Amino acid sequence: MWKKHPVIHKPLLSLLLLLLVSFTGWQWLQVTQLGYHWRQLPQRTLAAPLADYAELQAIKSLQTDDAESRRQLVEELVSAKLVVAAQLYDGGGQLLAEAGILGDGELPYIRPLYRENRPVGFLRLQLAPSSLTEAQRSIWQQLLHHLSWLLPLCALLGILAGLGLNRRRKRQQPAADTPPPQEQSGTAE
Repeated sequence: MWKKHPVIHKPLLSLLLLLLVSFTGWQWLQVTQLGYHWRQLPQRTLAAPLADYAELQAIKSLQTDDAESRRQLVEELVSAKLVVAAQLYDGGGQLLAEAGILGDGELPYIRPLYRENRPVGFLRLQLAPSSLTEAQRSIWQQLLHHLSWLLPLCALLGILAGLGLNRRRKRQQPAADTPPPQEQSGTAE
């Protein structure tokens, strides 16, 4: 007499759909943040030792107000062939010295400069493209391409599965609603 089929209420289905959409959005945000860190890794690894070397000279030139030593510092950084462009800024963000030509390709490496725990300026270095960064960029672009196809396909698969389950449930529902056939009694009229 009791139906043995579970009844899924519309609010529960809506809540499940909302959770699925929010989880997908959260995953996409995580992938985006991972991509930023993925692209920054070679920059930080390659530029950190160079910035360590130049940090003391940069702080000294900022303290002494020596324009020639600032210019010499950024030109020396660019001559290292690892850096395409170097810029030295004061604590207020004013450009004091620059060398090289800034490009659009690589993300810059920015090193804050401190003297006695007080910010006095920063170095901005743009690294030359390397085979490692190019390979990394290519892998990241391929991953994004595959994810851009995967997400809509998964959504389409979910919609089709939902429609299939709904059709199956509707097909089984009329069979459950029909009364069982009446048994004939042994008496003839």
